[in-house]
Amino acid sequence: MISIINNPNSTVAYFKQEDYDQLISSGVNKRAIEKGGIRTLLQELGYGEDEILYKESGQPYLKDKPELFLSISHAKGWFAVIIGVEPVGIDIQTQSSRLKEGQDYFRNENERSFSEDETALHLIWGAKEAFYKLKSGELRDLKEDVSVSGISSDTLVLTFESTGYELKYLLLENAFLVFTI
Repeated sequence: MISIINNPNSTVAYFKQEDYDQLISSGVNKRAIEKGGIRTLLQELGYGEDEILYKESGQPYLKDKPELFLSISHAKGWFAVIIGVEPVGIDIQTQSSRLKEGQDYFRNENERSFSEDETALHLIWGAKEAFYKLKSGELRDLKEDVSVSGISSDTLVLTFESTGYELKYLLLENAFLVFTI
């Protein structure tokens, strides 16, 4: 079932493809499944016929609606998109114990207090990924220049160049969805 969240300047859609593991094990091409999942979400939002193109930075956009901003994410059967009238970013990640082992790759000194909380680590990673997409990858050092300073029941506070940004998140059955608002 597709879920939709309407924000003042953007719309988020996401779902879990229940037969994903079965499709992968039967030999269906993973990339084809990913494209199909994203296409399903775009159809639900009324953009099903729009072709997705990519800027030089790798950022996706809708060919016939270049005035809109698009961000895409998928992970192990989960699919998410956000479409907005301003730059947007989204990330969906599945639960992974390996994230704790690699936390020094993305967690900076200001975020050290979160090092024992696996949920917080997933949210920090997701926030940084979504913010990276919001900024079209134009960041010098994602680990050091972008810092999550607070996590509440559904909001993350992130600081970049002395400016605070709020991102929303949802904890799903085995996944973490983070998006810009």
